[in-house]
Amino acid sequence: MNKTISLTGMGAITPNESGNGMLFEFWADDPEGQQVETMKATGTAQLMRSGSFFFVPNKKRVRNNLLLIRKAKHGRLSGTRDKAYQLTLKVFATEGIDWQKAFVTEPVEVMTDLMGPERMREILKEMLNRLNVEDYGE
Repeated sequence: MNKTISLTGMGAITPNESGNGMLFEFWADDPEGQQVETMKATGTAQLMRSGSFFFVPNKKRVRNNLLLIRKAKHGRLSGTRDKAYQLTLKVFATEGIDWQKAFVTEPVEVMTDLMGPERMREILKEMLNRLNVEDYGE
């Protein structure tokens, strides 16, 4: 249940220290601690001609749009809200590994875990045939 609290006092709107926004300050006539719960939010503030002040917080943004399917050494395979699959790999240059090899082997490892070695072997054979590779180490 929402609780309405009425306060009387004086308020001021001034530019904030960085100069890129406004700061609203309010000094209650009868200050009493903890009358209003602490709130940290971005939103829209509006001072009406009647002198009333309104603040409407922005709706909370849903940040996690991905569902982890499999973790990789340098990334992850995820499902997205819009019913897609997303593979993310990130290798830092300072790691000192062959990033090109990692970008090939890690997705193969993830997909082998998901599909099993037999199905992955079939797919890899098909890919190698498309590349006209005669001997692929069988």
